[in-house]
Amino acid sequence: MVIASYAPVLSGLVSDWIRDPNYTHGFLIPLISGYLVWTKREALRSTPLVPSLWGLGGLLVAVGLLVVGTAGAEVFTQRVSLVFTAASLTLFLGGWRHLGILGFPLAFLLLAIPLPYVVYYGLTAPMQALAAKCAVWGLSGLGVYVLAEGNVIHLPNTSLEVAEACSGIRSLYAFLALGALVAYFTAIPFWARILIVLATIPLSVAGNAVRVLGSGLGAYLIGPEAAEGTLHELFGLVVFVVSLGIFILIKRVARTLWSSAT
Repeated sequence: MVIASYAPVLSGLVSDWIRDPNYTHGFLIPLISGYLVWTKREALRSTPLVPSLWGLGGLLVAVGLLVVGTAGAEVFTQRVSLVFTAASLTLFLGGWRHLGILGFPLAFLLLAIPLPYVVYYGLTAPMQALAAKCAVWGLSGLGVYVLAEGNVIHLPNTSLEVAEACSGIRSLYAFLALGALVAYFTAIPFWARILIVLATIPLSVAGNAVRVLGSGLGAYLIGPEAAEGTLHELFGLVVFVVSLGIFILIKRVARTLWSSAT
């Protein structure tokens, strides 16, 4: 019954993963979550089942979210309802301890859900503008004559648009997922794990700004072709790898500081 009720929701979710490049990582999230559940199999076996009626209440809330989301054609609410249903079933059938064991793998599934369009465009527009401004500041500092008009960067030999795809939302999602996984596997207090996850946000934004800056500099020195195609993708990959290295360094520093404090 649960599968039948959520079949249209799952179908629409997979369709979004396929057609929207910002959310292609959605295919990996359930696989990673499933692996995390598999690593907890011994803990689940050794933990006695203590069904809780709170789970039944959670199921009622999840059904309510599904009904409201369907009636209002709000797919985000429907998809969140699916994760809430999984958590409520775990609580209802296994109890609080089982929910505690599976809490992170279940919550991790939320990263596979595309943002509501209102939130998405509310984030991408400011991120596009910020990336353009940072690129202009950087290029000006390097002695390049540059002007910005909204999210369009005007150079002496060409003009570049910081398009929606260059807003950085894709790398932000990737870093959030990575940060959540790293924090989960790092033996530090909960609040420190939250800080590690939050650190991915400015790191992702800064990395995207550097990528746009590099594209602008390449377009100025080489030509417009440097801001597109293979060279553009290669530079983006380099920036991502460098950002990843910085993130790993931040994680190691955090773990070292906490170890020395204890």
